[in-house]
Amino acid sequence: MSELGKLIKRMSIQRKYIFLLLLRAPFDAIRTWMLANLMKSIFLCLETDNSSSLLRICVIYGLICAILFLYNAIIWSIYAAFSAKTEVWIQKMLLEKILSFPLKRINYHFSGEWITKLNSDVQAAFTMMNGPMNIPHLIVAVINTMLSSFLILRSSLLLFGVTWILILPQLFINYKIVLKAIPKLKEKSQNAMSENTSAIQPLITDADIILLYDAGKLIMKNCNESSRKLMKVNMKIHVRNALSDACMRLFAIGGYLIILLIGYRLIYNGKMAFSDVVYCFQIRGSVLAGIFMLITCLNNLKANAVCIKRINNTLEEQPDI
Repeated sequence: MSELGKLIKRMSIQRKYIFLLLLRAPFDAIRTWMLANLMKSIFLCLETDNSSSLLRICVIYGLICAILFLYNAIIWSIYAAFSAKTEVWIQKMLLEKILSFPLKRINYHFSGEWITKLNSDVQAAFTMMNGPMNIPHLIVAVINTMLSSFLILRSSLLLFGVTWILILPQLFINYKIVLKAIPKLKEKSQNAMSENTSAIQPLITDADIILLYDAGKLIMKNCNESSRKLMKVNMKIHVRNALSDACMRLFAIGGYLIILLIGYRLIYNGKMAFSDVVYCFQIRGSVLAGIFMLITCLNNLKANAVCIKRINNTLEEQPDI
């Protein structure tokens, strides 16, 4: 996150960026509260045989939903224009910095290195700042999880405890399997991509020379080896993400079964009404959605932070080196 802070500071967009993130953040939290209360109100009406109030409840919550989505659409339209500008700013800054280097400095690296920085690294930086399951959704996930946890705590301390007892192992497993390993693997992936780009480029730019010296097999062998290296590193990242996702689904399904049994006992003993249990189920689903989103965002941020660091290292270099 410190590397992202440096990049944002270079573009002088700190206040506007934070302001837009905060405007976007409440949507999921308010939507969670609205849906949970809607379900609770509907089942409460059915329990008390007050079906005449159903139409009024549906109309009220329908209007709230429409206003909420209208607000979200307006914020995202403003945010989309802002995010498009940030990508242009990053690419322009990086290109101008590279062009300020002397020719000797540029030739020191393969051309694939510079191409990767101008394309893949810039895209990763843009994705980290504005893309799905990155910074914007991280803020949303934190606020949504905090609000949902507070709402389920108010309803039932027992269900709150069971929910978080099953969530904490997911966070621990994800940290061990993914978060600790992703930065190094992503750095290897970016380096392998640079090598692969450099290996493929002669096939496009120097095709006549390759045909003249009958070096096609040698070049293709080099391309094959660099592609395999890139594929192996990316597969390690995908396998770790898949294991983390499988653990999350396993704990989520197991948690629902446990909550079902506990909810049944609470209703049977008269400690909670059916509408209250439905309300807790709805809120628990939001807690899990927030945690899943949080874990995915953290994994993506760890991966994209490597590219941000590469961009900052280039921007901080002196032109006369």
